[in-house]
Amino acid sequence: MLPRAIIMAEIEVNNIVKRFGRVTALYKVSMKAGKGINMVLGPNGAGKSTLLRCIAGLYKPDEGSISVLGRNPYYDDAVRKGVSLISDNYGLYDYLGVLDNLKFFGRLYGLSDSEISSRAQRLLKEFDAKEYADRKVYTLSRGTKQKVAICRAMLSDPEVMLLDEPTAFLDAASAEELRGTLRSMARATTMIYVTQKIDEVERMQGSITVLRKGRIAGSTDLENIYRSVFPGMTVRVKFAKPVSKELLSGMKGIRADSANAQSISMKVKGYKDINSILKALMDRGAAIISVSYEEPTVEDLINGGRIG
Repeated sequence: MLPRAIIMAEIEVNNIVKRFGRVTALYKVSMKAGKGINMVLGPNGAGKSTLLRCIAGLYKPDEGSISVLGRNPYYDDAVRKGVSLISDNYGLYDYLGVLDNLKFFGRLYGLSDSEISSRAQRLLKEFDAKEYADRKVYTLSRGTKQKVAICRAMLSDPEVMLLDEPTAFLDAASAEELRGTLRSMARATTMIYVTQKIDEVERMQGSITVLRKGRIAGSTDLENIYRSVFPGMTVRVKFAKPVSKELLSGMKGIRADSANAQSISMKVKGYKDINSILKALMDRGAAIISVSYEEPTVEDLINGGRIG
């Protein structure tokens, strides 16, 4: 652990501006992050990846300041021993083997070869990638590369993790395993987890900051998200066996596909309506196998006026 003075937050971003030529990627962005999961939600082009690279010390802000673990990450190399970044380009050497990649990065963090070997074997096994240990990275699928990149980021047992869409390219089981691992680390680790997917925010359940067009649009929570995006949404319910018109009689707002319906659709006023309707259906004997809806977007959330 890096020695440092007592600070209010592990990460402090103060009014940073980052420009690339005439394009302003971030404008007057301020935020604080402490231990736990700190979600940054925003659409493509919002500046999420740029923000992470500034915090990691890879980009120097044109204005403003950043403190990570009490240090300036752009000028103080010591801070990087406590920080790991999972970026959208894996951060691996294609023509090195998986274990050789992990050895290389482990040595940069000052780990001994024996530490690297034991940690690498454990992490590769945890993420179901042990069989690829001797394979060159360029031969791997995108999903397997992502698993190896996650192992590389966790190798040093970092105090700060910067996560750029970390479940991208992972299959459903691997993605959920990663979420579980991150949630278990959250008490001792400061995480900034950026995503454009509202359902990812739901699964991680951290504090939520919304970034849009390079600016902080505000903060929110899951209840506000649900309140904002569900009114007027069409929800579809599928059944294990068809339900009759008699079973659905008296239930307003439900549209059945046929007389003996395998599925129904309904418009809801809010997320609480879904629970009450599903309960009514089950009380009447319906066997529900799935509930689906069109995934809301960040723009839906912003336009719903539920941020702040």
